[in-house]
Amino acid sequence: MNIPVDKNRSWVAGLHEGIQLLDRDRQRAIMQPAGAACATDLISLCAKYLGKEVRSLEDLVTGWNALREKRNLQGRWVFEGGGIRGIFGECGCPLVRSGLIELHPVQCYCSQGMMETIFSRVTGRAVEVEIGRAIGRGDEVCDFFVNFESPRPD
Repeated sequence: MNIPVDKNRSWVAGLHEGIQLLDRDRQRAIMQPAGAACATDLISLCAKYLGKEVRSLEDLVTGWNALREKRNLQGRWVFEGGGIRGIFGECGCPLVRSGLIELHPVQCYCSQGMMETIFSRVTGRAVEVEIGRAIGRGDEVCDFFVNFESPRPD
């Protein structure tokens, strides 16, 4: 099957533009479930790099940092105050890195949804991921903070 990558890229770009016309709450509501769908894959990859199942935040951070290092991605997760901060020098989305889609500001909500799902699964409770800065929004880095002190309501 010949996959029309340029046509798919154009279609997704149009979808992103349409989503961006909505208010932030609706943008988030649309994009976060897409990111949540990637959570299982990322947890599995972390386990692979750890050589064991991810059972704690320490396991997750260690495995995720090893995965990023192995793929030569700038930045890492670190424990900070009442949470975990990740500052990254490039978008970690495999769809963006592969060129299948162009980076767009609404995709930051996709990443946020993925991270909230991953950290919630590992901790067994709802957590909030705050987007400080984002390359998709024109910043030089992505800066995410996983806040364990004030979880979002379910």
